[in-house]
Amino acid sequence: MGTRKNQSTLTAAEKAAFVGAVKALKANGSYDVFVAQHRTAFLAGVNDPAHGGPAFLPWHREYLRRFERALQQIDPSVSIPYWDWTVDRTTNASIWNANFMGGNGTGPGGRVMTGPFAFSTGEWTLTVLDPGDTDNFLTRAFGAMGALPTQQGVNAAINIVPYDSAPWNRNSSMNTSFRNHLEGIIHNPGHMWVGGSMMAMSSPNDPVFWLHHCNIDRLWAVWQRENPGQNYRPPSGTAGVVNGHGLDDPMPPWNNEASPPTPRDVLDHHALGYTYDDEEEEPPQIVPLTLDAAPFAASIGQAGEVDTYSFVASSQGNYIIETEGSTDVVAALYGPDDANALVAEDDDSGVGRNPRIARDLAPGTYYVRIRHYSGSSTGSYRISVRGSGGPQPGIQTIQINGPAVQGTLSANERDLYTFTVSTSGSHTIETAGSTDCFLTLFGPDSQTAVIAQDDDSGPGTNSRIVQNLGAGVYYVQVRHYSPTGTGAYSVSVRT
Repeated sequence: MGTRKNQSTLTAAEKAAFVGAVKALKANGSYDVFVAQHRTAFLAGVNDPAHGGPAFLPWHREYLRRFERALQQIDPSVSIPYWDWTVDRTTNASIWNANFMGGNGTGPGGRVMTGPFAFSTGEWTLTVLDPGDTDNFLTRAFGAMGALPTQQGVNAAINIVPYDSAPWNRNSSMNTSFRNHLEGIIHNPGHMWVGGSMMAMSSPNDPVFWLHHCNIDRLWAVWQRENPGQNYRPPSGTAGVVNGHGLDDPMPPWNNEASPPTPRDVLDHHALGYTYDDEEEEPPQIVPLTLDAAPFAASIGQAGEVDTYSFVASSQGNYIIETEGSTDVVAALYGPDDANALVAEDDDSGVGRNPRIARDLAPGTYYVRIRHYSGSSTGSYRISVRGSGGPQPGIQTIQINGPAVQGTLSANERDLYTFTVSTSGSHTIETAGSTDCFLTLFGPDSQTAVIAQDDDSGPGTNSRIVQNLGAGVYYVQVRHYSPTGTGAYSVSVRT
């Protein structure tokens, strides 16, 4: 889909192309469909699928993606630009020029009189309005409702982890919910500063909406890049979470499609086909590793550095990737033959709390990325890859609807089980007991393709995954929530 650029760097031709595509969508009626979708989300009140909850960022990422695709059906060269209000924060910034977004509103009603989206052009009449609103023209009131976010404020937001926290709504702590902080402290002021039409449920009536939300999406991408160990929360089925906000929940209004998008589907914006101009860089050097050789000595020399390695699995078998040393690094395994297809990630399963990944792998080329656990730290380490040449031993079978299988976890241990689905349908995989287990489901017919993960969706601190599964062989991994934790548990699968 291309590269999304800072609007301040666009050429006159690029601005004209974007404006032209937007006005073409308005002329054919498609634009107002997007406005109506945003208004409908707000009108759902406490069941809003797009605001005030974990899916705020995934919903708008999908929303922008669909709008961008519609623009590209008009002009394939167009991508949505972003408005960096930490820099372009004045009323005379170039974004408000007459050849782009137009200027501030004037008069008692705040009517926009300049630029391509002024009512006087005859091409920008508002038809999707909030209940009780009768103005069919674009309005703005720059600065009347406060100030735009600063770079200092953005930096503070990027440092917040985890992604979200209970109660998974507007009441989530601003100190423990990146999503709620970004939505309330960074996103909302952008709408308020522009004012007028941008304050409405039908705020996409103002085309600057897309540039504002494109910047919000960019900041989410920055947070993801700087906090790679932090994942989307919460899992589907979490109590009290509005439908559409769980990791694998279909997101309205697209939930009736044959393959409705879920938050999980949009976590990687690269997989959706676009990048941002501030993340383009030279591809990392890939260091080849030799199987069963002495550990390779390396270091994280700069804060935020990610080291990339490759190795070739010449035959099906069990392979172990691990590091040594006192530096707290995290390892991620990708492949086969795809440097972006995540197989597994680990932090502390090895000796001395080093990462250790043991997997049955099909033949192919695999990639390993090593980073420091802390984005601001450095240090040396050693990495090695070993291959046994045989399958991973001791995979115990779970009988569907049969008795629970008993297990015991030692420190850093991960138990693997398998079960076979012959009839498609909903299956529940869960643990029982007093041990705080963490479940990962792989398949079908693959020990590396992650389907779902869960920590505490079951009773107490037990894990539960409820998933519609087709016919095939599936694998269940059980580990303790804590790398050093131990304890007994049972695991079962039922329909």
